[in-house]
Amino acid sequence: MRCAPCYPAHLILSQVSQAVVAVVVAILIFMLLGGAALGTMAIHGRLEDHHRSDETNTSVRLVATLFVTMPSLLLGLMMNNSANTYVAVDRNLHVFATDLILLDRSLRPLGPSADEPRRRLLAYVEQVLKDVPISRANEVSEHLLDEVGTSLRELRFGDEQKVALWNDARSLYRQAVQQRWTFVEQSDGSFPSPLICILVGWLTLMFATLGFRAPRNAVVISTYVAAAALVAAAIYLILEMSTPFSGPIQISDRPLVRAAEEIRR
Repeated sequence: MRCAPCYPAHLILSQVSQAVVAVVVAILIFMLLGGAALGTMAIHGRLEDHHRSDETNTSVRLVATLFVTMPSLLLGLMMNNSANTYVAVDRNLHVFATDLILLDRSLRPLGPSADEPRRRLLAYVEQVLKDVPISRANEVSEHLLDEVGTSLRELRFGDEQKVALWNDARSLYRQAVQQRWTFVEQSDGSFPSPLICILVGWLTLMFATLGFRAPRNAVVISTYVAAAALVAAAIYLILEMSTPFSGPIQISDRPLVRAAEEIRR
């Protein structure tokens, strides 16, 4: 488990702010949807007769039916996209950790001359585990990774077999660098605000229509509140999974911990 006091304050605030934004958005959506349904239910009896006619009710419900399918499809697509992002970043993190282990394994047969690159590789992995989140393009960890490449290029061998191993190590290093930037870019995804606003607008119209002329009893009210809470929870999950290295739903750093343990051996 990571110890928060060990991290720079601005990184902790950044991580906390992303989690807080998702919670605040979910709470606002719950209040908006629940308020729309309960609000139209409350004001229905105060409207004039021609606003409460069957023709008015039918027209309102016909308009709402136009948006029944679209929010469901959009919510499903957003959930699928977030889940795919989460899985892809998790997979890339495992590949990245594997590349680091293979890089260390390719350096060991080179003997004492490769001790410096291995030491810097271990320093890099330990620094990455201190970053919050671990996907952040931290300047310190980036510099340490560059030092690994620099120390690799400085090695010289006369034996053909060691030269071949050295070339393999350099290839694995380039692959690790590429993989690192791949999952760094993937892990910073987020949904555009207009898309969320459109979805919430459609859902608000649906909930307001459901509350129009609905019976005022505990069963109906409880159903609306539960539905609003579930929709808000779904959007919260979407926002959380789209940023897999922040908030309560985080990708485990166990692959990098295992990589550090393997390099120390």
